[in-house]
Amino acid sequence: MEKIKTVVSIGGKEYTICGTDSAEYIHRVALKVNAKLDEMKKANPALNNIQLAMLTSLNLADDYTKAHDELVATKKELERVKKELERQAPGNNRTVPYRK
Repeated sequence: MEKIKTVVSIGGKEYTICGTDSAEYIHRVALKVNAKLDEMKKANPALNNIQLAMLTSLNLADDYTKAHDELVATKKELERVKKELERQAPGNNRTVPYRK
């Protein structure tokens, strides 16, 4: 795959990102990092840039981990529901009592 170079501004500094993702995607990611960095800076104005970067990284990792855990749980629930629906589907030789 062709490498794409994208220049983004994070925390007021420019970085060149090289990868296979589109420039649009890299800019979206940089916007999320900047938003979280600004949030951390407002909540913790006494921290230096390295401390802010670390706190921002931890918060983004926390957001990612929670979203990932929710996705895994949702996939498990979806599989459970699919199996239940398959079990209840007509033609699976299941006898259903009929009452009039």
